[in-house]
Amino acid sequence: MTQRLAAFVAMVVLAGTAWGGTPSEAEVQGLYEGTSKSPNGECKLEVRVVAQGGGAYKVFVRQFLAEDKIARAELAGRTAGEAVTFTGKGGEVEWKGEYAAGGFKGECGAGGTFEIKRVEKKSPTLGKKPPEGAVVLLGDKGVAEMVRANGAEWYLGDMSKQGWPVFEVPIYTVSEKDPAEWPSAEKPLPKDWVLSKERRRADVVIGVGEDGSIQVPRGGMNSKPQFEGSFDAHVEFVNPLQPKDHSQGRGNSGCYLPNGEEIQVLDSFGEATYLGGGCGGFYKYHDPHCMEEIESLKGKTESKFTLASLPPLTWQTYDIEYRVEKKDGKWAGKPRVTVYHNGIKIHENCETKNDARKGGFHFQDHGNAVRYRNIWVLPLGQK
Repeated sequence: MTQRLAAFVAMVVLAGTAWGGTPSEAEVQGLYEGTSKSPNGECKLEVRVVAQGGGAYKVFVRQFLAEDKIARAELAGRTAGEAVTFTGKGGEVEWKGEYAAGGFKGECGAGGTFEIKRVEKKSPTLGKKPPEGAVVLLGDKGVAEMVRANGAEWYLGDMSKQGWPVFEVPIYTVSEKDPAEWPSAEKPLPKDWVLSKERRRADVVIGVGEDGSIQVPRGGMNSKPQFEGSFDAHVEFVNPLQPKDHSQGRGNSGCYLPNGEEIQVLDSFGEATYLGGGCGGFYKYHDPHCMEEIESLKGKTESKFTLASLPPLTWQTYDIEYRVEKKDGKWAGKPRVTVYHNGIKIHENCETKNDARKGGFHFQDHGNAVRYRNIWVLPLGQK
């Protein structure tokens, strides 16, 4: 586990700027690292602060002891005025602390103190360039080889128009013969054409970020190219901050492979859900290898979260190795898939439920503002 989780540890950037007034949930939520000190010595800490809405937080502490042992504590955070404090227990150890300038510090146990700073980790494969021969589905200028799953047109624009409504206004004409002129974008109302009284909100503008990223559209999106056989794929996504939502309601989307299997996309930072329902899970049947159980939820259906997930509002990566065997000249059998989430191997040679088949990628719309970018697929021929 320690080796798997080391993949993005080296990419740490401290974030600790001074602030005035009540800190926002976006400032406070996130991953923290630091140390605790006691008469028995010093220990490293890894802390997840998970926004719950209304200024409340759940806090999960991992304290790294000698001999690779880990002590855990579950704390509750709350905002009162301009102060954010948290308290709780880990075993018999009492914890209490307060937020200030991008960090927390306080007391833990008899004579113990701790201090942690918010860190921003980056996947080691973030921004990975498509190799020669790769098919780019979503590139640095937005949609490359992707269509809307519901058959609608793209309404792409700059980010300043993200979310603006798109209206349809029907026009018509009555004529004995075909009109001499049909409507066009340049001339929507030629002679004798009439504007209908009907008005209908049809869609919203999907803003294209400077990095080519787009929010998954209503109905989802599909790759135009179809894939058969083995390939490597790279996907980047970011979950919105939805502090009042939980489980499947929190930054939900999905990356569907050509054989119809879904690798779940979800905000699973410190958020528990059911088997295979968390970020990186093969939906409803296979969890990532690096799951953490929440002590207070033991025995419940939703009791674990994945340690590979980064906080919402942070770009994350999937690197997928999809392997299919060829029998009698045809791709056959159940593909075996290895997946790296933010550089951490979360599935190794996992056999899928569905048989191999020719198909495209689908990125699911679940009503959440999940954004994607830098999606490419490298077919591997006979491999």
